[in-house]
Amino acid sequence: MLDVLDVQPEAYHTVNQWRCEQFAPGAPQDISMAERDLWHLDSADHEWRHSLLKDIPNYLARYFVERYTKIYNSSEPHEARRRANTFLRTTVGENILPRLRLVADQYRQCSPQIAEATFPFYPQLKDLPTLNRDELRKLSADAADYIAQAFMAFTEEHCAEQAPDAAAMRQRTLSAFRYLGELTEQIGTVPPYWAAFINGRRSLPTQSAESGILRMMTADWWLVRLKRRRDLHREHLAIAVGQVQKAASAYVSRGGLHEWIEQKKRNREFFKSFELEDKDTGQRVSMEDMVNGSSANPAIRRCELMVRMRGFEDLAKDMGCAGEFYTITAPSAYHAVHSRGGFVKQWNGADPRTTQKYLCNVWARARAAIKREEISVFGFRVAEPHHDGTPHWHMLLFMQPCHVERVREILHKYAYEEDAHELDTPEARKARFHAVPIEEEKGSATGYIAKYISKNIDGYALDGEKDDQTGESLKDMAKSVSAWASRWRIRQFQQIGGAPVTVWRELRRLPGDEQILPTMDMDNVRFAADNSNWYAYTECQGGAFVKRRDLTVRLAYEITEQGNQYGEDVQRVTGVYSPVVLNSEVVTRLVKWAIVPKLATASAEAGVSGGNAAPWSSVTNCTPDEWRRLSNELKSRGFSGSENEISILMRGSRLTISKGRSLAWRNDRLIEVEASQEHQRWPGWN
Repeated sequence: MLDVLDVQPEAYHTVNQWRCEQFAPGAPQDISMAERDLWHLDSADHEWRHSLLKDIPNYLARYFVERYTKIYNSSEPHEARRRANTFLRTTVGENILPRLRLVADQYRQCSPQIAEATFPFYPQLKDLPTLNRDELRKLSADAADYIAQAFMAFTEEHCAEQAPDAAAMRQRTLSAFRYLGELTEQIGTVPPYWAAFINGRRSLPTQSAESGILRMMTADWWLVRLKRRRDLHREHLAIAVGQVQKAASAYVSRGGLHEWIEQKKRNREFFKSFELEDKDTGQRVSMEDMVNGSSANPAIRRCELMVRMRGFEDLAKDMGCAGEFYTITAPSAYHAVHSRGGFVKQWNGADPRTTQKYLCNVWARARAAIKREEISVFGFRVAEPHHDGTPHWHMLLFMQPCHVERVREILHKYAYEEDAHELDTPEARKARFHAVPIEEEKGSATGYIAKYISKNIDGYALDGEKDDQTGESLKDMAKSVSAWASRWRIRQFQQIGGAPVTVWRELRRLPGDEQILPTMDMDNVRFAADNSNWYAYTECQGGAFVKRRDLTVRLAYEITEQGNQYGEDVQRVTGVYSPVVLNSEVVTRLVKWAIVPKLATASAEAGVSGGNAAPWSSVTNCTPDEWRRLSNELKSRGFSGSENEISILMRGSRLTISKGRSLAWRNDRLIEVEASQEHQRWPGWN
């Protein structure tokens, strides 16, 4: 079993770039950095070693090179070559390479021959897990430029000169969307609106296809997706070679944990550097205080979950319901490493997302069967990782006592359905599915799940408690669990049944001292939420088994047509309303905030005296450094670099230079636009 590699791939890649310039005499020009070290040690076996190491990223291959070198140097001269090569053949050739190929096949969109011939940036795409931030930005820009050029070539080839009618225009748009979407799939990401297009091509709105084309031609859109793909690929490789396990780094690789911690630090620095400004009054509040006072704060999130769980338990008692605690685990083929160490030979290459989909599918089929038998349940589900990152579920469900046995049978059936042949012992069956009835004399239902909630958030009140998976402190492992959930985007907590928490949170924005909602029923819901009484809130909303359409209070939304840079409609929560009462909408978002740099920070760093800070929004994502750079660029072109000018550019508008010429902010760059470049709806189309 491998030890964890205590190295950051990004940093190691930078070192490689420097070292690769120092070519060893006689070494092949395309030799990797890891293999270069072995070339110095013994060049005779290079070709054979190359066949084993060529497909392993340098930051992973370094571990095997170090082990090979250590064995070679510590052995007797006549034994050194044989022992080192035996290690490489058995460890890499027989164990590691098959697992890496399982992973590589999942990230290959088309054959390397087609990709290399089609995309000029294929070498960077092939080495995606090793790219650092700057290289990733360049690759994103290259991909966006390639799609833009492909779009222009497509329009020149397929667009007639005469003005088309509406039907022909729509068909051209869909054809272009399909062509660019297929290229995007080959590069390695799912195009926007692709599922809707594939499942119902004729029903996809033209506006959605146009917005999708704009996204595929934007570097920022590519950056988000390529970074996401890089992160998943890198972590998946770490699982394959054994870097994620209790003997190395439980739940998430050390690199993944380090990146999560660094991202948290960057977020905190951002919150400290910015404030929220009321667009109407100019009043400012601390952004850091606002974030710390929201459900983004782990302590508040944990408390809210406990309040909801306790409310469900009290409601279940009054309803005479029984409680059951279930644990559901995936078959052994979804696990990469045994609990006692050692690779699982039948591992199917699944990553945590794939296993989570399997568990969701088990629950979906069980839930459908429960519904067919007209049984109602409510409660909570917690997803947490095994030591190798494979998720499993804990479920706390309440139901009428007469339904307990049947619900257990249904869950048992679907949990055992896949790979049932391996369930030949009581231990194996218990590991796959286990049910424990909630007995009040042994503890409350909330107590059963409280430990899992705390472990998966911040480790609160778990001092001295040991993790069953790793034997380490539960409090210390909470960060690794949170990093795991963030990396794989796995929803840790899910409420089953009851009223939605989003309405609860929105109602708590309102004052709580007097009736302010149109009806007493609506205000009772608000009063329960304001007093953190989940039991009363659920009852006032319609009970534990209420359907969404029957809720007393629901969310109200505002839709801004073509409200973002891609021409898409933007939906925002504005307040609450009752579906059974006309004109009952109440606005809860009373203040419209703009994110702005702190005045002192903006004045000192940007080199301006006095004046307001430049506004920032989550859409434009203009950081203090970008704001300062843009302000300086405007000054160099004869503008003042003021807040108003930057705001105009960030909204997508332009600043006039002279007649027929203007400045625009596109793809994080300030560009000059000629009047002749003012395109119609689509460049090249009449």
